[in-house]
Amino acid sequence: MVVIDRSNVLIGLRLGFDVIFDGNFTASANDPFLEKLLAAHPEENYVFYLDATLNETLKRHETKANPRISTDKMKEVYKFASPTGHEKEVTIPESSSLEQTVEQIARITGI
Repeated sequence: MVVIDRSNVLIGLRLGFDVIFDGNFTASANDPFLEKLLAAHPEENYVFYLDATLNETLKRHETKANPRISTDKMKEVYKFASPTGHEKEVTIPESSSLEQTVEQIARITGI
């Protein structure tokens, strides 16, 4: 289940779904929503941040078959993308290939 709206994330968790909250959003380690989200599902929470330049972000965005937002919107929201600083957060460097990234996430999550 992939959702964008913050309230939908909590609804999905309450209904027993595994939820992937993906996208650019502003949060910090002490963000009340982030803490509420992690408390709503106290086990198996993972926070990943892809540390990529705007150019690389746009390059990857262009490979999507059905992007949810336009390139112009991606440029606009990029400035808000930043690590949360949460203790559980793992930063994935831009240099990480798709295979390396999947391997790292699989190893950390146990999938």
